[in-house]
Amino acid sequence: MAYTELDKSQNLIRLLHLSPASSQDDTIRCRFTVALLDDEPDYEALSYTWGDVNDTRSIEVEGSSRVVSITSNLHLALKYLRFEHEERTLWVDALCINQADLKERTHQVSRMKSIYGQASQVVVWLGEAWEGCDTAMEFLRTLAEDKSLHLDPAQEPSISVHGLDTNSSQLCSHIIHLFNLPWWKRTWTVQEFVLAQKLVFQCSRYLITREMMMMANVNFWSHRKDCCMRQIYLEAPDIILASNIIESFRKLDNLDYITKRRKQGSCNILDAITLFANRREATDPRDKLYGMLGLGTGDYADLVDVDYMLAADEVCEAVVIKSVERTGKLEFLSHLFGGQNPKLPSFIPDWTRSFATGGARDPNYSHRLIRFNLFNASLNTRANWKAISRGIACSPGITFDVVTSTSSQTLPSTLDLDRIADFLKEVRRLADIEGSSEELYGHTTDSRLLALWYSLCGGVQGYMQDSIRYIQRLKGSTDLSLYTKFMAYFTASDQLRAELLDYELSHIYANINLGTNGRRFFTTRKGYFGVGHEKCEVGDLVVVLAGGNYPYVIRPVPSTDEYWAEHNLCARTSYRMLGDLYVHGIMDGEVLELGDETCYDELHTIKQRSKQHHYLPSRSSFTLEIHSHLQTLRIQSFPLTTGSGSDTNARVSSAVYTTNPPKIAFPTPLPNIETASVFLIEIPIGGSGNVGKVVTTSLTLLSNGELLQRDVQPTASKTLTQGLPLTAPMRSEITVGLA
Repeated sequence: MAYTELDKSQNLIRLLHLSPASSQDDTIRCRFTVALLDDEPDYEALSYTWGDVNDTRSIEVEGSSRVVSITSNLHLALKYLRFEHEERTLWVDALCINQADLKERTHQVSRMKSIYGQASQVVVWLGEAWEGCDTAMEFLRTLAEDKSLHLDPAQEPSISVHGLDTNSSQLCSHIIHLFNLPWWKRTWTVQEFVLAQKLVFQCSRYLITREMMMMANVNFWSHRKDCCMRQIYLEAPDIILASNIIESFRKLDNLDYITKRRKQGSCNILDAITLFANRREATDPRDKLYGMLGLGTGDYADLVDVDYMLAADEVCEAVVIKSVERTGKLEFLSHLFGGQNPKLPSFIPDWTRSFATGGARDPNYSHRLIRFNLFNASLNTRANWKAISRGIACSPGITFDVVTSTSSQTLPSTLDLDRIADFLKEVRRLADIEGSSEELYGHTTDSRLLALWYSLCGGVQGYMQDSIRYIQRLKGSTDLSLYTKFMAYFTASDQLRAELLDYELSHIYANINLGTNGRRFFTTRKGYFGVGHEKCEVGDLVVVLAGGNYPYVIRPVPSTDEYWAEHNLCARTSYRMLGDLYVHGIMDGEVLELGDETCYDELHTIKQRSKQHHYLPSRSSFTLEIHSHLQTLRIQSFPLTTGSGSDTNARVSSAVYTTNPPKIAFPTPLPNIETASVFLIEIPIGGSGNVGKVVTTSLTLLSNGELLQRDVQPTASKTLTQGLPLTAPMRSEITVGLA
């Protein structure tokens, strides 16, 4: 079909006018008009899946010299959507966008938010009805209309449709089939659902409103987490069917969650990506991100421009860069999992790949968007993430600890009680709980056993992988009802432990599953517990980065001098980023608040910027760049001579720097130094009880600019004589490379 070019300087769209038909067998006829969105035209938008592009049918377009081919699924939708006596005005992407024109496609895709948001109604075409379609929809309507109906047939009153209750495999199969239709697997349908002012689902002639679906969802989870939990999860006749029913309603709940977040003005694109992109399909992998752009609000509104000239990995990087620039947070690092795209650096999530159902993905991936904002490991610092070159980035941070042991397996993803018991037995051994369950953990007032419980739960509590709305921070004694069961299990004798009810162990599993499923338990050199990336190994480093709500695990990767010279860097170690961690005791900024000098093994990274010859002649100057988030640094330089009677305390120059990032320049004329210059650097500790205190370190710089020596162990703290504004800073910069 020949399209008339749209004027891209105006907010124009094409509309399809579907001719009426008195019979289903009538040929589909339509015509097109061009409308200005600013004029608020009256139309409905179609949300559907294209289907097999090789399976096509024909329609007649007014003014076209020939019939137009469309996919069979779209042909079926238009056949059922026709009115009997009047035209129906629709916006349908496959027909209203010239798909062969890349520029028009880019232009129109960037307007999807307005197109679906301004439609009088969005019609979700689920496909042609099948046997059981009416039963599945009637179940949802019944569940929505009466919240007193139990899901458990043993309780009264309980839900029943067409003589079938939830113990019926036939009813369960119909419900599961409804939620497994292709529409639920397409990326673009998320935005189309969320942005709609009004929405209706349609299968042939069967209809159900969005409001009815959402009320059914609320009532399902209400019964699921409370009165009917045991029947659905533990006593269902077919546990596979029961699990699939839960997964079906989770699809609804995720849509409901994002819709409400957007209405509240608090929806970021990473939320949507977390919930949907990796689980849904798109013909073009870039659409897994572009299909979420219209959902963002606040800092995430229109985060990146739609540009089909970029490769998929470049779109992922663009999302990362823009999200850090706007929010100052490192939330994207909580999206890193195994099987990364080799084209991407270790710190860039591959949002375009798909997770196979039941595959290696973290089953609780969607819960991360809730967890991220529950913690504050970097104590409200703002990210200073810098892309040095392709595949290399730097971030201020603290190397806090080292992993010394890890579990040999991750928590089983299914309710296999024998494997769960084996996992907990190994954790008990690694945590060295035997005989020390009441011993205090680290700097906290928690017992080691309680700290272990927090760690395995990932610091959160919820309801057996249920709706994300029920996840909350696990804090305080009022939240520890399951901990008593956990404590009994861990402190009992082997014989008594074996006799504990499977029901009790399943309850323990239900909560730790939220924090540990797909994650590996580990201990650290300083005696901390944690759960983290499934590939976490002994020797990996636990770090806190500026702007990170979580601590992170990185792995040193040796690099050659040539590698760093190529990138104009003076660092000698790069790191592979693995992902975020839960480490009990450092999730709320304790690393920065404590002012513990043992945290400062790496105080700073220094780049020598000047390009000097062998000697620094008289009256020369040079610049030291101190990579730190300190608001105040006191830098003093001292001359060092080889002659006798040298005065190493004779201060040559000093500077106090009060903005960020610090670049300390010494324009003061320096003496003719033939050997080296020593610099004493005083760094405020910050934190409670440390006001006015600093730690000192020194470096020795040869006259040719080579770094000869640096004290890696700072001296004991001393009190500043001057009152300088102190903060709780990040003291070192960590370089994360592609490796």
